[in-house]
Parts: sequence; structure tokens; C-alpha cells
Amino acid sequence: MLKTLLSLVGILYDCFFWLFICLLFMFFVVLASAYVCTAETPPDRLIKAIEEVESGGNTSAVGDRHLSDKAYGCLQIRQPCVDDYNRWHKTNYRAEQMLGNYELSIAICREYIDYYAIERRIGREPTLQDMARIWNGGPNGYKKPSTKKYWEKVKEVLKTEK
Repeated sequence: MLKTLLSLVGILYDCFFWLFICLLFMFFVVLASAYVCTAETPPDRLIKAIEEVESGGNTSAVGDRHLSDKAYGCLQIRQPCVDDYNRWHKTNYRAEQMLGNYELSIAICREYIDYYAIERRIGREPTLQDMARIWNGGPNGYKKPSTKKYWEKVKEVLKTEK
């Protein structure tokens, strides 16, 4: 009888031990996913700085008038950028729809930078500079010399908004 009782206690101990391990694991999974979900990539302050450089916050701005794909809205979004967003989200937006549509412009900018400014593509943790230069120069903008001047403008705005 004592052997049976000790065996039962041992089984209960094992069950509680593994239950504790599973709960601990689930806690860390939830904690890690909460961290990932709340991380701002790109940070709001970077998007605000980009917006300031691109249009001074003018949601009705139309730029790059000399190009076939004009730039629209506060973030001066062109059709190739919108095409990427449409492909990822199975939508059919046009760049012209950025005019006056602040929320959509921000969403597209955030998604574009989130998609292309990642460690796997860049080979290191992306910086604010990488993100801004990708926004300005496309997926490989972070390594294009032509985007350095743009980054300097964004960096200046970031300095003044602290």
C-alpha cells in the first residue's frame, strides 16, 4: 500500500512538474509575442520626420510631376510602393488615393519599411537611417549613395523633434 501511495505521489509530482514547465513556456511565448507586437517598426517619430521632409505634412501634396509615376500625399507615395502593398494585402489601391488619406499613407509607409528593413535582408539590425533610405530609394535604398542626402534631411528633423 505504501509503495502504491509513493508511486502515486511520484506520478503527481511528475505531472505538476511538467505542467509547471508548460505554463512557464507559455508565459514566455506570450511575453515575447507581446514585445514583438508592441514594437514600433518604424518608430512613429521616424515616420513623422519622413512626412516633414516629404511634404511638410501636406496630405494634398503632389510631387515628382516630371515622372510618369507621380508622388502623392503627405509621404509622397508612388505607384510602385502601392503595388507592393497591394500584392501583400490583396488590395487594389492607386497612388492617387493617398491624397487626403493620412491613415492609408501611414499604413503603407509602415508596411513598406517593415517589409524591406529587416535583418534578414540587410544582414544586421536595421537602423533609422536604413529605414529612411529604403523609404526614399526602394528596397535597396539603404545602400544607394543617392539616398544619403535624404537621410541627412530626415536626421535633421529627428534632431529638432526630440
